Amino acid sequence: MNQRTPAAEIYSTAILEEAPRVLSLMDRESLSPTAGCCDRTYWAWKFVDFPGARFQESLCVLSFLYSTKLEHNPYFGNQKLLEWIGCGLRFWSSIQHHDGSFDEAYPNERSLAATAFTTFYVGEALGFVATDLPPQTLRIARDTMFRAGQWLTRNDESHGFLSNHLAAAAAAVSHVYRLTGDHLFDDRSRYFLQRIMNHQSREGWYEEYGGADPGYQTHGSFYLARCWQLSQRDDLAESLGRSMRFLAHFVHPDGSLGGEYASRNTQTYYPAAFEIFAPRHSAAAWIAETMRPSVTNGAAAGLRCVDAYNYFPFLNNLVFAYLACADPSRVAATPEAPSPEPGLVWFPEAGLARVRRGRYDAYVGSSKGGVIKVFDRSLGKLVFSDCGYLGRLGGGRLASTQYQDHARRVSVRPDRIEVHGVFSEMSRPKMTPHRFLFFRLFTLSLGRFGGLGKRLKRYMVDLLIYRRRALNLGFKRTIEFEESVVRISDNLSGPDAGRLESLRWGAQFTTIHMGSSRYFITNELNETAAAQAPAFNEIDPKEVVSGLMVQRVCSFPEDA
Repeated sequence: MNQRTPAAEIYSTAILEEAPRVLSLMDRESLSPTAGCCDRTYWAWKFVDFPGARFQESLCVLSFLYSTKLEHNPYFGNQKLLEWIGCGLRFWSSIQHHDGSFDEAYPNERSLAATAFTTFYVGEALGFVATDLPPQTLRIARDTMFRAGQWLTRNDESHGFLSNHLAAAAAAVSHVYRLTGDHLFDDRSRYFLQRIMNHQSREGWYEEYGGADPGYQTHGSFYLARCWQLSQRDDLAESLGRSMRFLAHFVHPDGSLGGEYASRNTQTYYPAAFEIFAPRHSAAAWIAETMRPSVTNGAAAGLRCVDAYNYFPFLNNLVFAYLACADPSRVAATPEAPSPEPGLVWFPEAGLARVRRGRYDAYVGSSKGGVIKVFDRSLGKLVFSDCGYLGRLGGGRLASTQYQDHARRVSVRPDRIEVHGVFSEMSRPKMTPHRFLFFRLFTLSLGRFGGLGKRLKRYMVDLLIYRRRALNLGFKRTIEFEESVVRISDNLSGPDAGRLESLRWGAQFTTIHMGSSRYFITNELNETAAAQAPAFNEIDPKEVVSGLMVQRVCSFPEDA
């Protein structure tokens, strides 16, 4: 492999730097009752009462390190590492439920995500090390994959439409098909892929909880790209091409991507899908080339800033980005920037707009209440961010203009976007010892039964993501785009403003539960409008009852 190409080195260097941490997360003592467990909070700290299955995804990157001859790779062909990989495979098998499923968030969850993601990554791990594993360990791993595949043929995601989960499920059962030759698994892979493509918007985005989320789409696109590598399906390649043309519009001038204007607020960038498709698609080549610096400099949420729950998906993603770049036959397509000319690019189904002028790019989420981010293109810097209003009601409850609603009344022109809506009470529950005790008692008793367990998950998703209550408090946001100025004017009025104890607008905040959002990226250190004009941050709710106009301006000095 041509591992010395600059692009490949970016990924191989990052992987090798993380290898000691990966091994530290694994219980490497062969006689330990948790030998091979990669959930350190469970086996070492003992702060949790069950092992999360998804931490076993580390077996993919460890198997890659064992099997791949990289410069300065002390893990290549190391027998000790192979023993630890075997322990990890056996531990993964030991925590599988009898029905073939695995748990991620709580005992007896029987999670499609945990079952799909871990089966996929174990399948990839076996591709790296199968010929060197002891026969008994290989048999255990394959039998576990087979049982997981059977469970995935009988179960589906039922608490929401998450394209990235379904894409992982398609890739997982595709591996089981390659392992067994049983067309039942190939049919199921095609089923998951068809569901994703049927739900793909004509605008190119894959659905995540009813909307478009560029950050999550970079993740889900990887599993689809891997399915394409395994199947060479033309319809899947076409679907991914449309996805990448859409995503390219939301790569920001500072190297960040996505954010609060999208459905799940994520700013994560997973590079592998774009490196895989760079030889055949100009938008993929442009994204891969443009975002490569962000993999290491912190401009986008990535390996350096994510927590343990996204650590292994990110690290494994770098493995496949490296493999794509190290392919000696690779010839990237000519990169092509999306809609480079000034003007409006509007995606009405997503409720997302990009407005370009000579000095700036502005990104607006109309379906999120007019969330706006403005970047100085010459400086490559975030200069203005407005995520809407956040009010505090009695009892600590919150109300906001920032929530996803595709039914909002919206007017979009190249020089002006207008968004109408109402404030909505948001659900932001937190766990307490008593709630946790009740939750655990349920999951260990009635939650063991599949139907009740699925009801619990749907209830939790409704509570954390969908549930809201409209207030009699309206707003109209008008955003005007001039050559060197962006003006935001908000009209707020309604009797329920009297119920508010406080009201403020914020440069950066989110209102729904999303564990993969709010990772730190470097543009949070910038002096955005909130820092430049703090007097406008706090608003007296009493002034809003009969109507209040609030204005903010983002300007670009002519001599800058």
